[in-house]
Amino acid sequence: MKTRTNEEWLRELESAGEDQAAAIAALRAYLLRAALYSLNRSHGDLAYLTPTEIEQLAEDCAQDALLAILKHLREFRGDSKFTTWAYKFAINIALVAARREGWTRVSLDQLLDNPDLPEWPIRDERMAIDPDRTALQSEVWAAMREVIDHDLTERQRQVLKAIVFDEAPMDEIVRHLGSNRNAIYKLLHDARRNLKTHLEARGFGVQEILDLFSAKT
Repeated sequence: MKTRTNEEWLRELESAGEDQAAAIAALRAYLLRAALYSLNRSHGDLAYLTPTEIEQLAEDCAQDALLAILKHLREFRGDSKFTTWAYKFAINIALVAARREGWTRVSLDQLLDNPDLPEWPIRDERMAIDPDRTALQSEVWAAMREVIDHDLTERQRQVLKAIVFDEAPMDEIVRHLGSNRNAIYKLLHDARRNLKTHLEARGFGVQEILDLFSAKT
């Protein structure tokens, strides 16, 4: 790829004719390499795809990244190399694509219908040396599970579990439920608010809970 300064990238991408076409072609090739690198590292999510399918997905990611960069070109401030700034678009879009592809093989019906929460949300080395902390963690987690099981609506519980505990992408939940992002955001917001309210009613403060489950020493 021809070496360009930040100013040259901006000038050529915003120009017309052969200079612009050459800059776009070079940028797209660079974005394709970045997307392929990112997708090839996403072994778990894309294990079922063939190399040809991964290459096609990388092509799509590179094209999406290119369009996003051209749309936001005037937001580039020159704090880093232009290619470094552009690289982030390709990587982020590829990561989202890999995660989305991985979730296409997951049964969201089973996930949403399964009410079971994880037995324990945090593991750290202090559990073995601080029995009082461990006992309090167990008490708080038991209270959280009780609130989630009994004080949230079924839909709030489903959305909270899927997005927060199972880490399902918001867009997949929206698509599966035939809803929209605003409605799912509201469900998640209401679920968190109800959880906070009922935990405070049991004497647990939010900051106390955050400190208790923090992985910091």
